[in-house]
Amino acid sequence: MSTHPILLYKGYELHPLVFPRTFSRFDGHSRFAEGYDVAVRICRPAAIAGSAASRVFRLDQSHAFSDFGVARRAARQQGKDIIDGKVNGASVIDM
Repeated sequence: MSTHPILLYKGYELHPLVFPRTFSRFDGHSRFAEGYDVAVRICRPAAIAGSAASRVFRLDQSHAFSDFGVARRAARQQGKDIIDGKVNGASVIDM
């Protein structure tokens, strides 16, 4: 398991979450190679997951990211955009 430095942005911690896209076919076969979906956990420093000072936002994409690194960068950018108020329906104002 590798550890990555915590990204602090405007007083919030950003934790990119990258996971294999769920792919199902009629035969029940799942393909790891189909790509990745992403989410980002935004929290106040030292907040406990699940507390009011921590939220997870999923990036709603029609396509999967084929590269893990690209997916990770997209999750971080999504977190920055949410903090900056650029994403409709997503806010950290009350955290």
